[in-house]
Amino acid sequence: MDDVLDASVSVLVAQVRQADASHKIDTAHQLLRGRHFNGPSNVVYLGDVAKALLSQLPHPETPEFTEAPGYNEQRWVLQTTSGDLKVSIVSRPYWAWGLFTTGYLNIIRLEGPVSSRARLVLDLTSSLGQSPWEMAHQRSARRWLHRHHNGISLKENERQWRNLFETGRRALKEAIEAMKLRCTAVLEHRGEDIDHATWQGLLDEDLHMAHRALAEDNAPGVERALARLEASLIQLSSDGGGDIVVAPKTVVSDGTDVMDVSALSTSVLNLEVNDESVDDVPFVDLTGNSSLEEE
Repeated sequence: MDDVLDASVSVLVAQVRQADASHKIDTAHQLLRGRHFNGPSNVVYLGDVAKALLSQLPHPETPEFTEAPGYNEQRWVLQTTSGDLKVSIVSRPYWAWGLFTTGYLNIIRLEGPVSSRARLVLDLTSSLGQSPWEMAHQRSARRWLHRHHNGISLKENERQWRNLFETGRRALKEAIEAMKLRCTAVLEHRGEDIDHATWQGLLDEDLHMAHRALAEDNAPGVERALARLEASLIQLSSDGGGDIVVAPKTVVSDGTDVMDVSALSTSVLNLEVNDESVDDVPFVDLTGNSSLEEE
């Protein structure tokens, strides 16, 4: 599949299915803001695809609009960067003059390493819950793509999506297999120094969780399982890391921790209370309304 993937750029077309007025555009700086932004602003309809994509970027800069929405609040162009990945999203109507949410497409341009693009597409597709390349109005989408998008077909667009998606899954699968080999090597290296059955069970459980997350296209779940495996291998590889220390059920004193008070050389101070001094203590009556009186 990699032969159809460009080395640095991917252009994908996605179907928008939901949109609401959950964001604003900062008209002074042309930046994307939340709905509670109090500065000079206008409402913008991002749509489910754009919101999901921006939320999956690990370290995005504040998105900037290169084409601000006007009367049509769902027609816009924005761009942002996240690490070595540059993202541009174009929102355009393609059906029913854009009167309905499903009448919009998002043209997504990704520039950066294939691994970063593939991971973003994997996370985006998984978070949407529906394939973004499936058009709600295929005939209109086919005509629009032919007229405005260099004649690309719906099949070609789907193939681009699927290739990046599978590339992302394949990278996670290779990471799991590499971790499995590391686990086997560490267990063989420790030999009889550890409780082999116990450690094998712990590692197999996390490997199973990683495979299960991959089957659900849950990349964060795979990474969490791999992180747990990494921590186990560090503990297992360290000196004495294979020993499982069990806390005792009860602690019984053998007498060595008992202090012998009679052996102390410090003197004891006897404090005597002078009964006469108690009578000399002045008492103040604070219950009355009159001035303070001493007894």
